[in-house]
Amino acid sequence: MKTKKRRLLTGILIAVPLLLILAAIGFFQFTGDGYRMSVPYRSGYTEISPHVYVGADCRTDRETLLSLCGQARERVSALFGDLQSDPVVIFSGDEAGSRLGGDHDTSTLLFPAKQSYISVTDQYCELDIIAHEMTHAELHARLNSKALKALPTWFDEGLATQNDYRAQYSAEEWEKQTDSGKSVVAPADMDTRAEFYAGTADDRRFRYLCAKHEVAVWLSENGREGLMALIDKLNAGTDFQTCLFDINRER
Repeated sequence: MKTKKRRLLTGILIAVPLLLILAAIGFFQFTGDGYRMSVPYRSGYTEISPHVYVGADCRTDRETLLSLCGQARERVSALFGDLQSDPVVIFSGDEAGSRLGGDHDTSTLLFPAKQSYISVTDQYCELDIIAHEMTHAELHARLNSKALKALPTWFDEGLATQNDYRAQYSAEEWEKQTDSGKSVVAPADMDTRAEFYAGTADDRRFRYLCAKHEVAVWLSENGREGLMALIDKLNAGTDFQTCLFDINRER
C-alpha cells in the first residue's frame, strides 16, 4: 500500500507541474493576450523605443512608426495633461494580427499587473488609429481595476474617438447620419461590449459616431477638470451615472 501511495504521489507531483507548463504554453502561444504579453521575449520582434516593438514582418519603416507614436502621445496629452500610461505598442504585418488577437485594438490586462497592450498592423498604421488606442490606454491607466470593469463601453470608445479625426467620425457625418440628432443610439443601449460591438461593421461605426458625439458634448460642458473629477469619483467606487449627475450638479 505504501508503495502504491508513493507512486500516486510521485505521479501527482510530476503531472501538476507538467499541466501548468502546458497551460502556460497554450496561453502564451495560442491566445491573443498571451501572445501580446510574450512579444518582448520573442525573437521576431525588435524594441525600437521603450515599450515599442516592431515585428519582422512589419513593412512600415521605423522612423515613421516612432513619429506616429510621438504625434499620438501629443494628442493624448492635450486631452489628459501629463501622461500616466506606458502601453506596450506592437506593430506587425497584417498576417500577425490574428496571433495578436486584433489588428488595431487595445487590450488592458489586470494580471499579474495592470498593463495595456496596443496592437496595430500595417493596414491600420495611421495616426488617428494609434491616437485612438493610446487614449484607451491612458484612460485605463488612470482607473483602478474595479472602476475599469464598470466603465461603460460607450464612454471608453467615445473618449478614444475624441483623438480620432477620421471623417467617418466627424461632426458633419454625425449630422448627416443621425438627421441632426433625430436618430441616435442612446448611451444606455451601448453600455456593454456585447451591445457596442454587435452587428455589422456599419452598425459598430454608427455607435462609434454616436458615442463620440455624446462624449464631445459632455467634454465641452465639463472640460479636462470634469474628466479628472469623473475618474476620481469612479476610482472612489461611485456609480458611473451618479458620477455624471454629481459633476453636472457641482458645475
